[in-house]
Amino acid sequence: MRKGYAYGLVLGWLVLSNSVCAEALRYAVSDESWPPYWVVEEGRISGVFSEVMTELERRLDVELQAARPVPPLRAQKQFADGQVQLECCVSQAWRTAPEQQAVTLWSEPLLEAQALLVFPRGKAFTYAALRDLRGKTIATVRGYGYAGSQYFRRLDGPDGLTLLEQVAKGRSHAGIIDRLELAYLRHRHAELGWLLSDIEEGPLVSRSALRVRLHVSRQAWLPALNAAILGMRRDGALQDILARYAAPLP
Repeated sequence: MRKGYAYGLVLGWLVLSNSVCAEALRYAVSDESWPPYWVVEEGRISGVFSEVMTELERRLDVELQAARPVPPLRAQKQFADGQVQLECCVSQAWRTAPEQQAVTLWSEPLLEAQALLVFPRGKAFTYAALRDLRGKTIATVRGYGYAGSQYFRRLDGPDGLTLLEQVAKGRSHAGIIDRLELAYLRHRHAELGWLLSDIEEGPLVSRSALRVRLHVSRQAWLPALNAAILGMRRDGALQDILARYAAPLP
């Protein structure tokens, strides 16, 4: 009787282990592009984070499925409800709602987003802290959150290119844009040389450590996820992905 019971436990454990190994994990995708991190065009997904998920899939030996792109708030609800089990790649400061925190496990940092000021050429002002933006009009992207936004007036546009145009034409005192996004736009839109020549880069205004969110229902995957992330950083795979979006087109 004891042998049969022990055999049943072992068999049950093997079945459970095989089912965990065979499962697929779904990750959230917003239908709002953030180039070059997420690029969503006519339902097709590409960009830095898409490549990161492909590389993580290879290292985790599990299928990672992209969910259908949906509006950002719906994507967050899908995560809270457990319909998706991963989200790449966000800052802890962006997911502070209690219903999000309650179901979230955070990975090791994957990469760092760096937001910098851009000025109309020849019109840079002194900047040392966020309070130096007090009373300024700052070009921004609609729907994005910005450190220090309590100090300045937002001039919202639909995307980074519009932001740069607002700055170049002197419609704002400055703009805030991600460093990699600026490099990507500069190299992918060579025809905009006239616009970029009217802009000068300024200092960083914020840094955000971006991590992968894992739903608590899949907590068994956290050690492997962290190991995969550290491996990508250590062997240069992550740097190779980033370089493809910051370098000139061949």
